[in-house]
Amino acid sequence: MKLGEIAKFIDGKLNGSSELEIKSIARIEEANTEDITWLSHPKYEKWIEKNQASCIIVPHKLKIKNCKTTTIEVDNPSTAIAKLLKEFYPEESKTIGISNKTHINASAKIGKKVSIGEFVSIGANTVIGDEVIIGQGVHIGKKTKIGGKTRLYPNVTILDNIIIGQNVVIFSGAVIGSDGFAYTQVNGKHSKIHHYGGVILEDNVEIGACSTIDRSLVGNTIIKKGTKIDNLVHIAHNVEIGENCIIVAQVGIAGSVKIGNNVIIAGQAGINDHIVIGDNAVIAGQAGVTKDVPSGLIVSGYPARPRNESNRAYSSLMKLPDLFKRVRKLEKEKD
Repeated sequence: MKLGEIAKFIDGKLNGSSELEIKSIARIEEANTEDITWLSHPKYEKWIEKNQASCIIVPHKLKIKNCKTTTIEVDNPSTAIAKLLKEFYPEESKTIGISNKTHINASAKIGKKVSIGEFVSIGANTVIGDEVIIGQGVHIGKKTKIGGKTRLYPNVTILDNIIIGQNVVIFSGAVIGSDGFAYTQVNGKHSKIHHYGGVILEDNVEIGACSTIDRSLVGNTIIKKGTKIDNLVHIAHNVEIGENCIIVAQVGIAGSVKIGNNVIIAGQAGINDHIVIGDNAVIAGQAGVTKDVPSGLIVSGYPARPRNESNRAYSSLMKLPDLFKRVRKLEKEKD
């Protein structure tokens, strides 16, 4: 595409020649001539003068000094590049049809324009919506419902009594509907408590690779619409997660946690059971949440506390070695 076309496509202001032709998209550290790149974070500004790209997509508010490269100014470079990536690298058209190497129960209902790969198993009384794509080796249990235009990547496991909305994406290795981890002591031994509830994934939810979502004891574990879950996340039984949340890799959420809307939980955070997290809260990476988090609060550390308190505590902790040396020195002088 020519830069004039690109600027119009991403609704940006072009500073330079509209006739320059772009052949590919590259990161700012690796871009060469004929590439377009973007500035996603202020820490990459040092690359502006070093990079070889023909054009950089930058935010409107950024004031660039000594920049000889053509730029396109936009409100949000990350949003613009996401749109441009789809234009440069469109998805391959999907094969519509059902492989003859599948096992589909006679009572299952399959919608229109569905693609089902090899070695897929679909259980009794399950309903698959229109334009669903099911990759190789997927298992879908009994009495499960999958909404239209959902995509299941190879080797996803969807167990019995699961409800999945429309436009849901589930990546390889994810397991939806495994039993919750619950045992009771009987004669000094662990006795399993079987779970009879289900899981509901509402519209436009995304589940990352090898993530697990446990079914509820009774009722449902619920992930509400628009929530995006990264790889290697564990969500226990009876959890309810609100709309448009972001949950990053290796987060663990214990049973019966209630999470509001627009919550961000960063990587490797752990949430204790029966915790309530309010709307728009932010849980920092590796935080350990042991009590309720009010709406809009940013917490970090272990145990998780308001970010400013946690930062002060950590700063004090880092001073302990020097303080310990001073105390030892004073003790020797006293002796």
